[in-house]
Amino acid sequence: MKITYYVAKSLDGFIARENGDVSWLDDLNINMADTGYDDFFSSIDCLAMGRNTYDFVFNFGSWPYGDKPTWICTNRKLKPLEGANLKIVKSAIDVVKEAESYRLKHLWLVGGGELAFSFLEKNLLTHLSISEMPIKLKAGIPLFANHKLENLSTEKTEIFQKKGFKQMEIILPV
Repeated sequence: MKITYYVAKSLDGFIARENGDVSWLDDLNINMADTGYDDFFSSIDCLAMGRNTYDFVFNFGSWPYGDKPTWICTNRKLKPLEGANLKIVKSAIDVVKEAESYRLKHLWLVGGGELAFSFLEKNLLTHLSISEMPIKLKAGIPLFANHKLENLSTEKTEIFQKKGFKQMEIILPV
């Protein structure tokens, strides 16, 4: 199964402010069409996210991911959003086992940094698609908890300069 951590990060390696806020992305005036989001979203058939990411999405009040199966890694009960096709699991390994049992092919690891690190640590992450935005947050939630992007062993890395940001496509050895 292809597992892609598709995410935006600041120049100093943060995906969100300390409270999970990602509104800094709106301040950059980046055209969403330039990020390739629509093509990426149409290529996935399921998602995984950590509890904090789910809570952040929940606070928006509507589910933006359609009926694609979504695994939430948590040990706590959660209130589902209307329209969300949620599966509750405890670990990254549980996500992959269940997704493979449904014969799904491409999982989007939505976030956050702790869950991404657990996928990385267990050698489950196959691809990174990172939009590096021209801003420094100075603090916040890192791309990976307990790991730096520059310390990753990669199979292939492509970097594209886009209008206003840099796009990195990375394949990890599995």
